[in-house]
Order: sequence, then C-alpha cells, then structure tokens
Amino acid sequence: MRESLKEALLALKHSGCEAAGYRLAGATVERLCVVHLYGAWRLLLAFPDSDLAVVIDVGEHLANGPTRDVYARLYEVLGTAPTDEPRTKPPCCDDADRPPGTSDLADDLIDAYRSLSRRRRPRRQS
Repeated sequence: MRESLKEALLALKHSGCEAAGYRLAGATVERLCVVHLYGAWRLLLAFPDSDLAVVIDVGEHLANGPTRDVYARLYEVLGTAPTDEPRTKPPCCDDADRPPGTSDLADDLIDAYRSLSRRRRPRRQS
C-alpha cells in the first residue's frame, strides 16, 4: 500500500487532477476526489486551488467495517449520511482539466478530522 501511495502522490504532483480517479457523488462530497490505491485502500483529496491537492484521508474502503471505513469517517466528519444518489464516478477534472474547487471545504474538513482524531484518541492515565 505504501508504494501505491507514493506513486499516487507523484502522479498528482506531475498531472494534478488527471491523476485523481473520480469525484464522489452527493451534496458537499461531489467536490472531493478519490484515488484507488492498493486493494481496498483509498486516498481522498480536496483541491483548494487548481495547482494544490490536499490529502483529506487515506484508508480502507471496508463495507463490513464501518468504524474503519474511509468513507464512513468522511460522512461522520461531515455530520451527514451517504447519499442515495447513484454512484456515477465522474472524472475529478472538469472539461477544462481543472479540479473541483474546494477551498472552504478543505479547511473545514482538516479541522473536522483533527477534532475527530482528538475525540478518538485514548486518554493517558496517570
């Protein structure tokens, strides 16, 4: 998995949103892109600017493991449920080869993931 992550990050550096597989479907998440890594591993991305990709999360897509599933974490952070819309998986880039704009969403997600991490971190006992 580590090697596929390195390759994905290099591809993003050189090709931008073209290296990011597809966009998610549904309100808010339609501006996030996904890269398939090794096996069930996924890389979730936001693009605050056309020349900047932000890694939102890396994790496994585990339909039978909702507490560890990368998409379940995303919806938990957003405080919403997955959409009932069909998964169309449109390309990450638009027709002009630009990524979906996510400047405000990227900042909000980074803060929300940090908060989630603090809530889940076990407390040290003295």
